[in-house]
Amino acid sequence: MKVLKEKKGLTVLFTALFLLIISFSLYGCAKKLAPSKPAAKPAAVPKTTAAPAPKTPAAAPSKTVSKPAPASKKLEAAAMKIINAQGCEGCHIINGKGGSIAPNLSKEGTKGRSIHWLEVQINTPKVHFPNTMMPNHNLNPVQLKTVAEYLESLK
Repeated sequence: MKVLKEKKGLTVLFTALFLLIISFSLYGCAKKLAPSKPAAKPAAVPKTTAAPAPKTPAAAPSKTVSKPAPASKKLEAAAMKIINAQGCEGCHIINGKGGSIAPNLSKEGTKGRSIHWLEVQINTPKVHFPNTMMPNHNLNPVQLKTVAEYLESLK
């Protein structure tokens, strides 16, 4: 009787494992097996010395800090349409929604990756991560640029 229970338990375990593997393959994503490479650091900008500007009493110093503008609603809508069609949120979290078996893309723009790097990653991810399970998406150039620009804007 004990052997029968053990066989039944193993059958249930292997069935669950099989279904999990099948679901990952259907969505074309799984955890990446290789550790990610750190993003290349941007080259240091040489400091230049300039003569101080003469102070005038009429000109008050500006206290505004320029921040990069968030993605336009039009860019976000266009990119999310492509992202949803490709099923990216089946594996990636984007702005709090989606799967968690692949890297979270909600703050992708803070990683210092270029738009070109993102385009290569989207269309041919094995170039950067040979062991990835992420599929090639083969987007057309306009779709690719839209998604890459949107991901780069996420900060």
